[in-house]
Amino acid sequence: MNIPTTRRRDIWRRAAAPTIPVVYVADGHMVSEVTAHHADVTVTGRWVVDYLPGRHLTREQAMAALQIAIAPDKPEVERWSATLGLTSAEALGYLAMSVGV
Repeated sequence: MNIPTTRRRDIWRRAAAPTIPVVYVADGHMVSEVTAHHADVTVTGRWVVDYLPGRHLTREQAMAALQIAIAPDKPEVERWSATLGLTSAEALGYLAMSVGV
């Protein structure tokens, strides 16, 4: 195991930050208690997220989109956005639009 001897700022920030709230998946819906955003599965098995209109996503991508909605200030947003084929600025811009747009 390779344990660093010094702690960088990003390591401390991640350790001090609270955990990301849970995304619940049930009956073809993805929701969280901390956001109004949600995802629904279509008849083709793809997922649609309310703040990403016109996109049909995999389950993993829909989960990443909801994680962005739940924790837009986390450093992981860049990685989650890449899963969606977006930059973090693009994903946060879509998120900033009102629900149902």
